[in-house]
Amino acid sequence: MRYFVVPFVVLFCLSAELMAISVDSVSQKDTILAKPKHKIIPRVSTIRSLIFPGLGQAYNRQYWKLPLVAGAFVSLGMIANYNQVRYQKYRSFYYIVSQRADDPSYVPPRTVSVVYEDGLARDLDVNQLKRINDGFRRNRDYTYIGMFVAWAFNVVDANVSAHLKTFDVSDDISLRVKPILDFDPLSKGIVSSLTLSFNFKK
Repeated sequence: MRYFVVPFVVLFCLSAELMAISVDSVSQKDTILAKPKHKIIPRVSTIRSLIFPGLGQAYNRQYWKLPLVAGAFVSLGMIANYNQVRYQKYRSFYYIVSQRADDPSYVPPRTVSVVYEDGLARDLDVNQLKRINDGFRRNRDYTYIGMFVAWAFNVVDANVSAHLKTFDVSDDISLRVKPILDFDPLSKGIVSSLTLSFNFKK
């Protein structure tokens, strides 16, 4: 009978050993295939946002902010281009009706016919053209300032978001509030107090 038991014991031990080896190989394979945890560094996020708007948000894995950043800069770019094109257009007409220091003999016309965006032509003098020209130039410059502010806001947002994502909110940092009631022999009354204890991560 024991001759039948020994092979079964040997087979059982071998199968258990093979199962252990397979489990170890699977665990090692999972460890190798496991992706390393993405560590966010605020300085890297800030530098990437300085290089190009939206790179810091992508580094922070806040992909939902990318359409907002792109939409802001595309809109501001379109507004700046709109004002730049019209500034160049009306500047050329303003040059026609303006005096020229390099050519004193040039006699500018009192008005010049300008075709507006609606397709109608209007006669404008030098003062009207100067006012229109200055308005488009001012709006263009304000748009450039807005793009700079949006760029700075993009950098600040990436930096703050990176700091918030790396902020430690584990149980190793905790606050305990403990009220205390004690008898004061001098005043012969009960004195209440409150103690705050912080536990910091080691």
